[in-house]
Amino acid sequence: MAAERASYEVQVMKDGRWGAQSFLEDEKTAVAAAKKYLNDKKCEGAKVIRNWMRADGTVVEKEVFCETRTVKDDGPVRIAQVDSLPPTKCEVPDDYFGDDARNVMNRLFRTYMEKTFVTPTELMYNFKELKRLQDKDTLLPSAVDRVAFLQTKDGEGDSKSRREDIFKSVDAVSAKARKADAMTLPKLTGSFSDMYRAVSGMANGEVDADYLAMVVLSRELVNLRSWIGKLDRLCRLAVEDSDPHAVELLDGVIADVLGANVVQEILGWQPNLASAIGRMFDLADGNLPVETSDAGESAEMLNRLFKEKKLPTSRLCLIDRAHRQIKSANPLNRSDSSKELEAFGNLVQRVLTPTGLLFGPETADALTSRQTRMVVEGGAAGKRAAIAATFGAMPDKAFGVVYLCDLAASEFAQGAADDIAAMFDRIMDTTNIGQLCQRNLTPKERMIRATMAHKAMAASCFPAELKAQVTERIDSILERYLIDEQIVEKLDHHESPLRDRAVRLVQFCAAGVLPEGKAMTRARTRILGLLRQKDFDAHFVEGIPDPARAQKALRDFHQLLVRAGFGG
Repeated sequence: MAAERASYEVQVMKDGRWGAQSFLEDEKTAVAAAKKYLNDKKCEGAKVIRNWMRADGTVVEKEVFCETRTVKDDGPVRIAQVDSLPPTKCEVPDDYFGDDARNVMNRLFRTYMEKTFVTPTELMYNFKELKRLQDKDTLLPSAVDRVAFLQTKDGEGDSKSRREDIFKSVDAVSAKARKADAMTLPKLTGSFSDMYRAVSGMANGEVDADYLAMVVLSRELVNLRSWIGKLDRLCRLAVEDSDPHAVELLDGVIADVLGANVVQEILGWQPNLASAIGRMFDLADGNLPVETSDAGESAEMLNRLFKEKKLPTSRLCLIDRAHRQIKSANPLNRSDSSKELEAFGNLVQRVLTPTGLLFGPETADALTSRQTRMVVEGGAAGKRAAIAATFGAMPDKAFGVVYLCDLAASEFAQGAADDIAAMFDRIMDTTNIGQLCQRNLTPKERMIRATMAHKAMAASCFPAELKAQVTERIDSILERYLIDEQIVEKLDHHESPLRDRAVRLVQFCAAGVLPEGKAMTRARTRILGLLRQKDFDAHFVEGIPDPARAQKALRDFHQLLVRAGFGG
């Protein structure tokens, strides 16, 4: 009777996705059919699912056979062109397991990984996958050569010696993976932290619990031959686990997956590259509109994890990817080249925040690098033109100051420091706040914007003389604005009670709308005039009949004075 309620579904993997091929009534026949599919060298995998119908009509599924493999392609696979590396070199084998190293692997081996659906984690912790990579044409030697060249091109060491050091580390990583491959480890059937506790007792002098946990994870991931499949599994593990260390380990592997082209599926259809880059930033903040995503529940879980700030490594990976896309030669609007400048402007608006550019120097570098592809000039003249064009794309000169300060701290500034500094002539020609800040801002917003520029310049890497000139000019503009608009006088309206006038003025000084300087001094001078009035405390609490409330009002006011910079 049970046999009559059982059927066997044969599935075959193609392009990383499982699809049903046939339904058979006998298990042996089904397994034989699956193995027959595997005779085709292009078959990525085959499996048999037993579907058994219970008496109540529900169906129970059980996998009775599964085999996956990396399909050999017809031609050689080459490394991707990588022109920059993180500043810190891997000195010992364990360094190669770090986030920066895995990010570089993701970039170098991108073509290979897209063909085989493996992550850097699987390459590092799964000996079989690492061996396949080592045997794949000249892929590994080419990658080592490229890394060695980039790390020694500025005269820091010898390329040949660096190459030998990297290969020694690769051999050590491979030997460690080979030993782990022979170990009998638990499967990941429950939570990641439960599995972690299980392998902790198996750790020894050669392998710690972190390493063994990643070996177990890689053994499972290697059977998921699609990026969405891997991402879904990893996100579920992260969402369901409350152990911070477990989520930290999963974060690194999720970052591996986000280095793949799966990001396009997560974002869903976008009209152009500029829009896609904006959505990457949205996702990094946990604000991606998931209804447009092709990744379904995986996108929802990823959004939630980013929103809860549980994936710092993955967030940095996503941001790095967005910046590299901004700097790339790919058009921001492929369908209409005439709208390229408009797309750039939209991108600039997306990376502006109340405190400056979204990710500071990295964003300034990316935007300016993109502009070098949009201006007519080349070489040094092209750099100057790109700096000027990006400055001009800022909403006002105040944001332009912030942009220049960030750019000066970026890689782009190498060889362009004088051109960046020369842009401040535009600030020195500014005489009023209407020329410095957008005209549609409120008075408070204008002062905050100008103060942001002042603080950015004061904290910048420019020479002290230039910093003093620019900050003094911004301060003078703010002082003139206070005078012309009678902002302090409006706050200190004589018809208002003394307490209200004093609190308003001190709150103004404590609000961060003015930098230290002449403008702030003007506002504080007005407050000091009030404080020096005879019997100020008594006048301050007039109208408060309760002595306890009066004393509290005075204490709160004195605390506000301290926050406003009037001393302790």
